[in-house]
Amino acid sequence: MISFIREPLNRFYSSYDEAFFRMGPWMEKGEIVWDKPQMRKWYQTVKQKIDPYPYLYEGFTEIADFRKMYCPKEILDTGKFLKCNEYDSIDDGTLLGRFERFVSDYDGIEPFDVHLNMQTTNLIYGNTGEPLPITSLYNASDAERGWQEVASAVGVTIPNDEMTHGRHQSRRFNVKKVSEATQRKICSILALDYCCLNFKLPK
Repeated sequence: MISFIREPLNRFYSSYDEAFFRMGPWMEKGEIVWDKPQMRKWYQTVKQKIDPYPYLYEGFTEIADFRKMYCPKEILDTGKFLKCNEYDSIDDGTLLGRFERFVSDYDGIEPFDVHLNMQTTNLIYGNTGEPLPITSLYNASDAERGWQEVASAVGVTIPNDEMTHGRHQSRRFNVKKVSEATQRKICSILALDYCCLNFKLPK
């Protein structure tokens, strides 16, 4: 069994970004879930997990409220909303401020979405705590090389033009402006990942 892992701090940024989107009030009603009754039902069973952080979605009802915070107007006007993920965020600091407040309040014990789980806890059996039979770990930031090594080990060659590339998606807040205090708090929460997965702590 193999697995791909990521640098913990950068993974936390993208994990929070995805978790924020998945747990927004637009998942209960609105355009995103009009034709997805199972997603609505799922959201209704887990939405209480964000109760400790009421400020996260303050002023947000529809997905359009959220998009306006990070997506350039000229892109929104085209109606091609997935394109928003290809542009730098225009966040005025509101989304960043909510992220930093969340980190200040968060202890890492009760993630409000599966994306916020630590990587090490994903590599063990949940019912016993025993490690999964992992034989090799690869860095997801260099997944192409990892898959080529896996293929080579079993005598298979993957042509370069047949390699599926991971998606690139801009963060919805500017991670370059995250304070050092917030970064240190995140790293302390993720200490187990840094230690067990042998990642060097960021400076």
